[in-house]
Amino acid sequence: MALKRSLWSSPVLLAVISTALLMGCAQERIRNETTEMLRSGNYEAAIQGLQEGVNRYPESATLRAGLTAARSEAITKLVAQASQERLNGRFEQAQATLQRGLQLEPGNSRLLGLQSDLVLAQKQRGRVDEINRLLTTGKKAQAQRIVEEALRDEPRQLDFAALQRRLELELRLDGNGQTNRGLAESRPITLDFRAAPLTVVLEAITKGSGINFVLDRDVRQDARVTAYLRNAKVDDALDLIMGANQLARRTLDAKTVLIYPNTPEKQKEHQEQIIRVFHLAHADPKSIAAMMRSLLRIKEPFVDERANMVSIRETPELVALAERLVALQDVGEAEVMMEVEILEIKTSRLTELGINFPNGVTLSPLPATGATGLTLSSVKSLNDDRIGVSVGNLILNLRREVGDFNILANPRIRAKNREKATILIGDKVPVITSTSSASGFVAESVNYLDVGLKLNVEPLVSPDDDVTIKMTLEVSTLAKEIRTTAGSLAYQIGTRNASTTLRLRDGETQLLAGLISNEDRSTSNRVPGLGDLPIAGRLFSSQKDDVQRTELVLAITPRILRSAARPDIAQAELWVGTEMATRLRASPWQTAVAAPSVDGNAPSTHATPDIAPAAPKPVAEPVKVSGPAKLQWKAPAAVKPGEVFTLELQLASGTPLRGVPLEIAFPKDLVDILEVNEGDFFRQDGAATSFTQAVNTEMGRVGAAILRTDASGSTGMSTVLNLKARAKAPGTLAFQTNSFKPVSAAGTPPTLELPEWRIEVK
Repeated sequence: MALKRSLWSSPVLLAVISTALLMGCAQERIRNETTEMLRSGNYEAAIQGLQEGVNRYPESATLRAGLTAARSEAITKLVAQASQERLNGRFEQAQATLQRGLQLEPGNSRLLGLQSDLVLAQKQRGRVDEINRLLTTGKKAQAQRIVEEALRDEPRQLDFAALQRRLELELRLDGNGQTNRGLAESRPITLDFRAAPLTVVLEAITKGSGINFVLDRDVRQDARVTAYLRNAKVDDALDLIMGANQLARRTLDAKTVLIYPNTPEKQKEHQEQIIRVFHLAHADPKSIAAMMRSLLRIKEPFVDERANMVSIRETPELVALAERLVALQDVGEAEVMMEVEILEIKTSRLTELGINFPNGVTLSPLPATGATGLTLSSVKSLNDDRIGVSVGNLILNLRREVGDFNILANPRIRAKNREKATILIGDKVPVITSTSSASGFVAESVNYLDVGLKLNVEPLVSPDDDVTIKMTLEVSTLAKEIRTTAGSLAYQIGTRNASTTLRLRDGETQLLAGLISNEDRSTSNRVPGLGDLPIAGRLFSSQKDDVQRTELVLAITPRILRSAARPDIAQAELWVGTEMATRLRASPWQTAVAAPSVDGNAPSTHATPDIAPAAPKPVAEPVKVSGPAKLQWKAPAAVKPGEVFTLELQLASGTPLRGVPLEIAFPKDLVDILEVNEGDFFRQDGAATSFTQAVNTEMGRVGAAILRTDASGSTGMSTVLNLKARAKAPGTLAFQTNSFKPVSAAGTPPTLELPEWRIEVK
């Protein structure tokens, strides 16, 4: 004990303890100060402070661990900050943030990778601006080359990939949809021949257009051709002559055409073939191959289900058709998020009032004194002292129970179009079944019953953002247990079911109720005779009233995450020539009214002719005008939500105009376009016109094209286009004329200012 006291009183030991305490306090102070610096975003000072602390106290595990954790936390926060700045387009701030991180940890692979991505993003932004500039001027081929360069640098860029596919489609349509129709001559030609030799007709075409012809040795040069064509395209004239004489052609270059008999042998000899591989993103390769065989009658495609790929080997004409068909089929499935709210409202009322009298008296014989039980002799000597009496208690019941329960479940489930989804909220109850054999062996098997709330839904998303939901709801509870004679345990299940099909709009909530269970029980314990008296009987009875009411309420709200794709009429309608000469060709009235954009602007829409145009209406006499051409809107300045109104786009021109392709942008979230009708401007003098229109509800665009069938033009002031629309919600409706390119009947078409009209909905 003396030695211990001397050790504790030693000055050296006291100095060691004091130094350790001072070091611990200093380390804790450094750790607290640097933690505050980290929270305030001063990462450099925090790490520097920890580094100085480690240098001062190299044996401190606390400071070394804190330095590592602080550096990791600072790098993580700087990476998140730089990523957010990059997404917002603030590239300079993002670069400065990454530099801060590299100063803290030079050579960090994550920071260096983000720096490379940032440089590429700046480069891609410049490409986006250049692509939009080229598309505005109609230089689609140059824009496509820039898109291909962008995809080489960043293959997973979805916006550029989608734009590349769209530009390929546009260039094919601009080239009439196939590679063998790329003749350099676009001037119209007039032919007037009656039973003339084929060589004479071809010579006339050569003199009129400069197109050279090479004839296969098996072509009958003395074949007679009758043709009356006026102002026809060279391509169309050649198609008509080839088809009438069972001939086919192949364009060797922009000025040379090879003509050969349209027979299977000659097609094998002269037709070029392309191998085209389709890497599908969404569609099933087997269904795509079946579609190609059915519609195009091509050779058996090669299907690779592992890579989700289809390969074909066909002529360029059929490959172009297959590309259009695959583009229409290979679209993503719609997806919908269903928000389900399930409420079970349970109400219980229990009342028990009255006096519960004893309902019986028990008499029991008692053994004699000193005896252990009853005997025959002791029974004979029974008297009042040896008979025991037992009487139940008198109970006064004053009981009242009130209960209200709400059992709420609010699950969310995401499902693809036409795919079933299941929600189960409950338990799996085991049911044990015993099986015995003749030898006495007993085997037990366990099956499980789903008890609780079970909801099955199957959504069907339509292109107009309606969701049809096939729904089955089942709510089950354990009513009671049942024990069989063999000892097995079974359950009585109480269940409520509802099955229906709903059609809801995106975001619309439907409430399903009425699954009600009502139980009303009343029991009474009465003294015979006295308990039946009219009023005094309440003193000789006890009554129990038990009321149980349960109602199930379900609310379901679909929210579309990916809408069902609906291609416009121009994309869904393909002109494929004749049965003997199947190839993709442009509609005679097909006109491009918009160009695609990386920014998500309206895709190109090609107008298609109406199948059965309506009878012409009387045309009002146009107003005579002078001076420069002018385009203006005529529409109301204000409407109410839900009101249907009409807008007129009016044109005033002193220059004769034959037609116009145009495009109008509208706010898709605030207005519905109900009708698009032709105005009276181009139908003056009773002239027949070709009118086509397409409404792109996804992008908020209306495309239309109008053309007089004769060579004359229209002048004056009248309506070009009528729009019938309905306001959906309060706000400002802005109708902007994006494109309006008139076709002049004589001279240079006028240059017009594209107007905008705003309507207040309130």
